[in-house]
Amino acid sequence: MKRALIVVAIVLAGLGALAIRIVVEGRSALATGDDALARGDVDDAIADWEAAARWYLPFAPHVDDAYARLIHLAQADHPHGLAAWRSVRSAALATRGLWTPHADELLAANAAIAEQASRDPEGALAAGPDAAVRNRWHTERLARDPGPSRGAVALSVLGIGGFLVGIGLLLRTRGPQIVGGVVTALGTVGWIIGLALA
Repeated sequence: MKRALIVVAIVLAGLGALAIRIVVEGRSALATGDDALARGDVDDAIADWEAAARWYLPFAPHVDDAYARLIHLAQADHPHGLAAWRSVRSAALATRGLWTPHADELLAANAAIAEQASRDPEGALAAGPDAAVRNRWHTERLARDPGPSRGAVALSVLGIGGFLVGIGLLLRTRGPQIVGGVVTALGTVGWIIGLALA
């Protein structure tokens, strides 16, 4: 029991340190983006705000602030609006796992990118001269899921969980450790298969 509490304490301390780093880095990137905008360097501001949004932690205020700055710039009919929408899309895709934390922002970015891209007759020559057809062409491509399947991610997460449970059983059990070894092995296999399918 004492050994298990030590392991739990170490894991919690590691997670706490990671959470602190995410918040510090996210706030720093947000502030750097604000400074860049104040200097008139919009490209750097967009890049820094995207970095802040990518330092994702549930309920961390810097993430929502970063999305708000990017979307405000994108909706202000700014010359860098398309770049801002692309950063919103990129950050939303980068921070998803079994779910997409900023799914609404991703949908808005996809729609705005498709609409703006469809205005360029050279942007989708294969789709033809009609702007509505080009819009559908861009929308279909933006809606495609470029990341790993949710099943593969779930299998990897379950595999890691099984591996950790198996290790815990191996550390706790005093007699034959077959169950711990089997759970550890199955968890490892699930993790590897999930990564391979991702």
